[in-house]
Amino acid sequence: MRTPSWWRGRSHGVPRGVDLAVLYVLVVLGVFIALHTQSHADRARFVQESSTNLVNLRRSPFRVIVLSSVVVPGKTGLLILVPLAAGLVVLQRWLGRLATIVAFGFGHVGATLVVATVLAAGLTHGRLDPSVARAPDVGVSYGLACIVGLLVARVPRWARVPCALLPLAGLGAVLLLEPDFTALGHIVALVIGFGLAVLVHRGADPAATVRTT
Repeated sequence: MRTPSWWRGRSHGVPRGVDLAVLYVLVVLGVFIALHTQSHADRARFVQESSTNLVNLRRSPFRVIVLSSVVVPGKTGLLILVPLAAGLVVLQRWLGRLATIVAFGFGHVGATLVVATVLAAGLTHGRLDPSVARAPDVGVSYGLACIVGLLVARVPRWARVPCALLPLAGLGAVLLLEPDFTALGHIVALVIGFGLAVLVHRGADPAATVRTT
């Protein structure tokens, strides 16, 4: 019987195109477990210090941008690792390891910076409560939103518009019903993904043979 193409070339029992997802999920789970061995006060302090809020971005931008991408404060937040891992696998098998890392980084960093800019402008003009400068903002969802947007380029042409409008409408509804900066960040990350999808679509045929490195 012929070996499926997705399983060929596996190393140490792990199929190609899965390593990024496995590594990232293990890191997030490791941080989560380490956090929950600490007291509630210490856990809350670490989450606060890892947040990409305005105060932390001014003090140590690189540190909090990296830490915030691997911190999931609550158990329910771990559920997002399932679609995230699936998206990372599909994207890596399609575009490769480096492109997957870049796409996730663009979504996480890009949405963070846009949200920070909007918050800073709101505070400068007195439209937001000063406490928003210290509001916690951690998690993997910005990166996931960007990956979802990018993968629109992978679906058949006739399905691209519905696949783009569905998450955009959902996030837009959340922003309208419960407006906050994280909802805005998710929309920004999704739009960044759409932009990357356009670049990928122009640069290569989405139906071409997938990469597995």
